[in-house]
Amino acid sequence: MASGNSLLILGPANNSPPGTIYATFDTVTGASTPAETIPVLDFDDTTQEYADFYCVMPEHYDGGGITITVMFSAAEVATDVVAWQAAFRRVADDAEDLDTTAHTYDYNEVVATAPSVVGEVAYDNITFTDGADMDSVVAGDYFILRVTRDPTPSSGTDVTGDASLHSLHIKET
Repeated sequence: MASGNSLLILGPANNSPPGTIYATFDTVTGASTPAETIPVLDFDDTTQEYADFYCVMPEHYDGGGITITVMFSAAEVATDVVAWQAAFRRVADDAEDLDTTAHTYDYNEVVATAPSVVGEVAYDNITFTDGADMDSVVAGDYFILRVTRDPTPSSGTDVTGDASLHSLHIKET
């Protein structure tokens, strides 16, 4: 597979919320006639909330790094930021008891500037190198992709109010 080609595209409906502290499903009403109902996941600005996506790595994945493009909007504009984090959990064949094995997610992050207008969508990338950086997920593996918004970004001022996740575009890099 060529670098930059799509592996997965995940939207809010592909999310399966964790048992607690999860992003909430919401919609944005468009301005067309009839109006669109655009699904989003709302992440709070004061509580770290999560969304889980259960996936299988496509067979055409060639074992390189991964870039996740986070497409989001925010309740506030200007120069404030949203810190998006993502982590992989590999579920290897016949190797892990999911109901008894605790997993510590190792997050990669992008501190993304909010869109310049409320209602616009920004695109920002979270990158992973192959191997341990993405929990050694390989082609054909079942895995969990966990996404979160960190309400205390490592730089900049956090956006006040919800940050709404529209889509995740996963590509090999």
